[in-house]
Amino acid sequence: MEQVDPDISSTPLMTKYGEFNLYVFSWSANEQDNVLVLENLKPDLVPFVRVQSACYTGEIFESLDCDCHWQLETSLKIVAKERGLLIYMLCDGRGAGLLTKIRGMRLTAEEGIDTADAYRKLGTPLDPRTYERVAHILKHFRIAKVKLLTNNPRKIEGLSKASVFVEHLPLESTPTSQNQSYLKAKKNKLGHLFSKL
Repeated sequence: MEQVDPDISSTPLMTKYGEFNLYVFSWSANEQDNVLVLENLKPDLVPFVRVQSACYTGEIFESLDCDCHWQLETSLKIVAKERGLLIYMLCDGRGAGLLTKIRGMRLTAEEGIDTADAYRKLGTPLDPRTYERVAHILKHFRIAKVKLLTNNPRKIEGLSKASVFVEHLPLESTPTSQNQSYLKAKKNKLGHLFSKL
């Protein structure tokens, strides 16, 4: 059973984007039950908030078939400048896990299907993530209103249901020939809010 309150630790962190406080909210010894937070809040200012799930292929290896690295880097720049939080969930594959994600990527490469159809073929929900832990983190920082950087309506809905007032700010990259089909699948099959497709 998940403990109600996580263990929390923090440290100052200097990055190329600016100085933050780095927090870890740990709900268990399982690494996927940790949530990282980069914080540089300013009192009395509605914070810019980005909730990002891990994408190791895109963020570490900078693969070209998604826009996750761009979203992370752009969010860090915005949060560093405008003040707020970057909440980083250690759950790759939209919460389905790294092994499932890689199996889906293989199906995409071998069969020419998009990521949504690959997940369906694997019997995996398209987006099993929930945002109760994000709401808990916002409550920890006494935040009731956010400027949320996202294209995902599930994030808006998840935080709104947790009584967080959400002002939606798009975080939309320019599609490329390598990631256009991925972004189209997110728009057409997961309902993501894109205007450039």
